[in-house]
Amino acid sequence: MSTTATTADTDSAPAPPQWLARHVAFMEHVAEVCSSPGGRSDLRTGQTRRGLAEPWLMLPHLQSRIPRGLRERKTAYLAVAAMFAAHAPSPTSATAKSASVYDAQRGNLGWSLNRAVHSGLLSQDTATELLQLMARQRRLAGLLQHLQPLVDRLAAAQIPLSWPHLLRDLTCWTRYRTAVADQWMSSHYDDTTDDTAEEHTA
Repeated sequence: MSTTATTADTDSAPAPPQWLARHVAFMEHVAEVCSSPGGRSDLRTGQTRRGLAEPWLMLPHLQSRIPRGLRERKTAYLAVAAMFAAHAPSPTSATAKSASVYDAQRGNLGWSLNRAVHSGLLSQDTATELLQLMARQRRLAGLLQHLQPLVDRLAAAQIPLSWPHLLRDLTCWTRYRTAVADQWMSSHYDDTTDDTAEEHTA
């Protein structure tokens, strides 16, 4: 999955909207942690259910950056950090040094699935079934069971994904599941949808 941008692109890129800014800041910190082999390895331990339940290696890097609140919100931060780490470029690569986690042109998960269909990675029926399946997951843990392998598949095919958008949506899932799922569905079907509009609060 592409998570990089050239230095020139980064310098001229627009700032994220205020409602997304703290999620961008967190993901920038995650990218910084992943710039070292040890940090990236520690964050990758959160790819399993046990790793998220016992995030001893992750917390030294992330605890001070995770807002206090519901346990599921903390899980969302850890899960997205782990997914990012799983697909972050090698710390020794040139691309890792110019990594950018925010791209104003990238939307939410539905936007990414739209690109996956257009690229031929997924059929429209499969994408729709995945969106419906995820929308039915009332708990974050259930959503992650389906989301993590989907992210892996998108990453392998280099389908663009907005990590800050994903983080924001997961932190909202428990209270605003219907709104988040509706946004994903709308973005998936409508190429003109402005999914950067704030419709729920984290």
